[in-house]
Amino acid sequence: MIARYPQSGYCDNSLLAIGDMYRSMARRFSSPRYEDDAVQAYRALVAAYPSSRLGEKALYSAFEMARESTDRARIGAAAREYLDAFPSSARAAEVKAQTRRRVSVQEAALPSPPPPGLAQVFNLRFWSGETSTRVVLDLEHEVKIRSDRIRDPDRLWLDLARTRLHPNLSDRAFPVGDGLLKQVRIGQNRDDVVRVVLDFKDVKDYSFFYLQNPTRLVVDVRATPRPLVASGNAASTPAASPPPRSLGPASSPAPPEAGAERMPARRVTPVEGPAVASGRRPPAWDVVIDPSAANARPTAPSPPPPSARTARAEPVAPLPPQANRAGSYSLARQLGLGARRIVIDAGHGGHDPGTIGSGGVQEKDVVLDVALRVERLVRKELGAEVVMTRSTDVFIPLEERTAIANSKGADLFLSIHANSSRNPRAKGIETYFLNFAADSHAEAVAARENAISAATLKDLQTLVRAITLNSKVDESRDFAASVQEAMVENMRPHDPEVQDRGVHTAPFYVLIGANMPSILAEIAFLSHPDDEKRLKKADYRERIASSLLEGVRSYLDALNRTQSRQLTQAPRKSTVASGEERR
Repeated sequence: MIARYPQSGYCDNSLLAIGDMYRSMARRFSSPRYEDDAVQAYRALVAAYPSSRLGEKALYSAFEMARESTDRARIGAAAREYLDAFPSSARAAEVKAQTRRRVSVQEAALPSPPPPGLAQVFNLRFWSGETSTRVVLDLEHEVKIRSDRIRDPDRLWLDLARTRLHPNLSDRAFPVGDGLLKQVRIGQNRDDVVRVVLDFKDVKDYSFFYLQNPTRLVVDVRATPRPLVASGNAASTPAASPPPRSLGPASSPAPPEAGAERMPARRVTPVEGPAVASGRRPPAWDVVIDPSAANARPTAPSPPPPSARTARAEPVAPLPPQANRAGSYSLARQLGLGARRIVIDAGHGGHDPGTIGSGGVQEKDVVLDVALRVERLVRKELGAEVVMTRSTDVFIPLEERTAIANSKGADLFLSIHANSSRNPRAKGIETYFLNFAADSHAEAVAARENAISAATLKDLQTLVRAITLNSKVDESRDFAASVQEAMVENMRPHDPEVQDRGVHTAPFYVLIGANMPSILAEIAFLSHPDDEKRLKKADYRERIASSLLEGVRSYLDALNRTQSRQLTQAPRKSTVASGEERR
């Protein structure tokens, strides 16, 4: 795997497994050589995949191996290596304690490891928004959970069976202070039970489920819906929602931003465009992100004549709503609701390349380039606000992408991906919305996109409930159909052989828990040589972005034509999930 597919998202998992295997062999056969092989694998993981969340676990394992020896110099070196790489991690205090004492493990007063069979809970973080809050717990492996909601005062407790709390989290309270949660409390309730308590303010319901690689327990709480009133002045500027707050590792003195653990943006060059500074043009298979797509600053529109401004100031007669494609009126259409804030999600990123074409083009780079182009066009052409889940080559966990959309109060969620198939002749465009897979192809696509974070069979009931209770399914279906039709219609003149693969349903993790109409667009097949060649061209990617824009525009017109037409033509702001803002 590592030698043949070094860009695969599974390479870091493979290196960790190699290290763990050699560590077990070293214990079994008392072999120093196997110990060295284990440490080498752990270090290779951190060096080759610096954005991987498994890096902390790898270097901590190397530190544990050193601590099991009586070599003080080795303990100190392993501790320094860990602290240099992860100075703010939840286990940093434990490593620092060993470094200060500089004594053998038999004499060091370090926190005792959990008894055999107990999983350690070692981190807690949250994302807070107006209508939902997501709390994430990091633990070593899945455990059984008991939970209940208690009134007076209103709170939710979860008991994690056969777990031990990391000393840095012992009897801690984390203030949230949003409209939903007062605080999150965590403590060792019994010798083998960790209890987590969420003190509610105004919460309608909640759900929780596991995600893997690494293991995380995700708890979502949702606000009690407020009375919805159709706005009579759709052109008014929407109130800006507060940015999501992310609580980082519990041992950190201050909560980092949502992207604190992500690797820095790497320099990228366009496939087509002016030569780079060195005078050398990049090879045709090089990374395809176009800086102009990210940094293009649209020129301000010319001021309209006075008559036009006067006309806009006059009340606009509301246009009759359109029924959805099923011939009925969803609650959103009955209330005359529209959309002003759109989240654009570029799939994969960082150590997860997604699909890699035979020519070396990586999905994460293609979809980021297209997403940046869509972001620019949506602001310029639609006048809508845009939130980007990522604007650089970073890895963002699936649960964080949905949390960003919810916390930002988004009205639409568009996730952009490039497809893959075992059938080398498969090509074309298809769009998905959240529901159960209806055919084997949809099952395969969902399995591939969910590979970086898959729950286990114990979570099936919770996930099924989350999918079946999805109240946005009707609008998501229409949103997907609008995007699919626009993509095919606008791309076919430039590619007469483009195939319309239609709209499908599938249980994508990145869409589960979204509080707004959400879709996943597969813009092409990187596994098809012709599609890959086209995706290398900047003008083709620009056409894809324009087609996605037309799909969004078509859906907004159908949802609320009055509000859609009254959106200002002046470019709106664009916010990146990490807190960076571009205009």
